[in-house]
Amino acid sequence: MDDLKKLEEELDLVNRNSFKGKKTINQANDLTEIDAGNGKKTIFKVCKELYIIATKAIDLAKTSLIPLQEQDSQTLENIIKRQLNEVLPNLLKEAISVAAISPVESLQVNPPVEKPLPGRHTITLAKSPVNEDDTETNITTHEWTEVYRKDVKNSLKGVRVKDEWVNNGSTGLSFPTENDMKEAERALTEKCKSVKVNSKSVEPKKLDPKLTISDIHLDFDTKEKILEELLEKNTGIKDANVKVVYYDIKEKFAVIQLPIEAREVIRKSGDYIYLGLQRHRVYDRLHVVQCYHCQQFGHMAKSQYCKLKDAPPTCFYCAKAHASKDCEHRINKKTDWIKCSNCCNSKSTTEKNAARTHKAADNLCPFFIREKERVMSRTAG
Repeated sequence: MDDLKKLEEELDLVNRNSFKGKKTINQANDLTEIDAGNGKKTIFKVCKELYIIATKAIDLAKTSLIPLQEQDSQTLENIIKRQLNEVLPNLLKEAISVAAISPVESLQVNPPVEKPLPGRHTITLAKSPVNEDDTETNITTHEWTEVYRKDVKNSLKGVRVKDEWVNNGSTGLSFPTENDMKEAERALTEKCKSVKVNSKSVEPKKLDPKLTISDIHLDFDTKEKILEELLEKNTGIKDANVKVVYYDIKEKFAVIQLPIEAREVIRKSGDYIYLGLQRHRVYDRLHVVQCYHCQQFGHMAKSQYCKLKDAPPTCFYCAKAHASKDCEHRINKKTDWIKCSNCCNSKSTTEKNAARTHKAADNLCPFFIREKERVMSRTAG
């Protein structure tokens, strides 16, 4: 078949123009054999080209109306094997199973397995009532430090405690697993009579994915109009629970949130959606939240979760105790005093040494990268 010959030609082209230091891609079957001169962009480009060819082969197998001859079926099997089973196995983790491609219709992609999120297991503490007429009351920061913390700590010897907090009128402990929480609850109830114990275990759900739509025409002046047009022009997501969570009319882009099933429908259409008379490419959006008071990640400024909300602000640029907008180094455009507050307080020597190479929200900061990975792990798909 002509289509099979085209696929083989495309694969040979990728083979001949793959990595530096290797004549063909087949000679770099092991990740450790790839020459150091090949950067991440080169490796990504090769993986992308191989994925495109694999997609074409799958579509050919599924949509072929004429039964493939034995020779053609063998050719298709070889194309898939050469790309995904024999080429760069350490890079292409989700390979297509080709153990038995006869008939060709059995060729299919195994969906990725979603890892469950760790649950949040907490115990909140209050002062035990002295008699029946009293009611339990909150434990203040001073009381926790001077009176209760020592008793609680002695009661929980041998129990794994993930974190402790005294914030917004609440005092408590968090645990890595539900069993640790139950063990702590028993120990505190038996040994620490000065506190009232309330336990809570929450199994979090994964967040629905978000997509960015760019270059939106000015005719769409509200989020409601965008949503109406999306559901009308894209029948594959018509019945899905789609939300337009953000729209910047000045920058001409919007952010939509939708179930993972609707996201997969858009992915199969090449990551394109129709809006008005235009076709728009969509991109996954992973929003990293950073507090511009303490410069830490996972919460916003003035949030109850900011542990340093009562302390002076931390500078985004030089990590000193002043507001970022008042930084004289930013005003004078000096770069010699750039310093990442998160890295300079890190326990890692390597991160501490690299603190003066970037600001607190640089996308190459290890803290930013870890937070982005955390957001990815919490997002379905």
